[in-house]
Amino acid sequence: MINLYHKYSDIVKPFFGVVLIFFACILLSPNTSSGTNIFLKIENLTNILRQISEIGIISIGMTVVIIAAGIDLSVGSILALAATITAFGLMDWRLGLIITILLALLAGGVSGFLSGVISAWGKMQSFIATLAMMTAARGFALFISNSNSRNIGFGINSAPDSFKIFTEQVLGIPFPIYIFVFTTLVFAVLISRTTFGRYIYAVGSNETAARLAGVRVKWVKVFTFVIAGFLSALAGIIHAAQLQQGNPNDGVGFELDAIAAVVIGGTSLMGGKGTIAGTFAGVLIIGLLSNILGLHGIQKDFQLMLKGGIIVLAVFIQGKEFSFLKR
Repeated sequence: MINLYHKYSDIVKPFFGVVLIFFACILLSPNTSSGTNIFLKIENLTNILRQISEIGIISIGMTVVIIAAGIDLSVGSILALAATITAFGLMDWRLGLIITILLALLAGGVSGFLSGVISAWGKMQSFIATLAMMTAARGFALFISNSNSRNIGFGINSAPDSFKIFTEQVLGIPFPIYIFVFTTLVFAVLISRTTFGRYIYAVGSNETAARLAGVRVKWVKVFTFVIAGFLSALAGIIHAAQLQQGNPNDGVGFELDAIAAVVIGGTSLMGGKGTIAGTFAGVLIIGLLSNILGLHGIQKDFQLMLKGGIIVLAVFIQGKEFSFLKR
């Protein structure tokens, strides 16, 4: 039992934080006038799942980049760009659902590709490369939208009803959660069970050694940013469906929540260490914290301060082994 824990500790430890925060939320939750725990209401739990889907998908891409010792600050802007393309593609450009979605995903992938090329071949720190892409993607979203949001309607000459799938529930669970879970499983396998995944860890651990071992380091880096851009665009499509609009100003601060979720999940910002399962747990923690703070009506500025302190505490707790497991 103990040996199994040590073998899978990087995956298991973040979920201790999930359990801890979950029970803390139950204890701290306000009650209705009839004494019902608001946090445990089905409507509230469903709302948590709906809210974490977008940031969760973005965080998976961020995990891949960070394991390769990079960082991506452009994910929020790419989300806004994809959401804007989705709204205008459906409502104004009359591209149809399939082409619109493909165009939005392509925009995300190209944005990631450019960030990767600038970072890898331009020998520029990923922080700077993606900071530039953050500005450029946001600017392009503002340009194509003329700095206006675009509402998404349904019916003749509007978005098809099939687009509503992103807003519906299947077996009581919001459909975007299925996309998040599927994405988590796909990239968990990609990272842990494929040659490309081993290359990502190798590049993040020691870039020079990976290069000497024959790994095409630059291309590995580029593809990690392509993945992050693609998944950010996917989150942007979901975002547009959920809000029924594309707003070029959306997604601000999403990169910080994604980085927080990744770090809480046990991924090292130095690269070479981390798991997709850990990030999944980190996303759940972020969602639970945001929800309980919102239930207490805590203002956004105080929410940010409290969330920052709780994140530091969660990382500290997860960085410690339980003493009885060390014996």
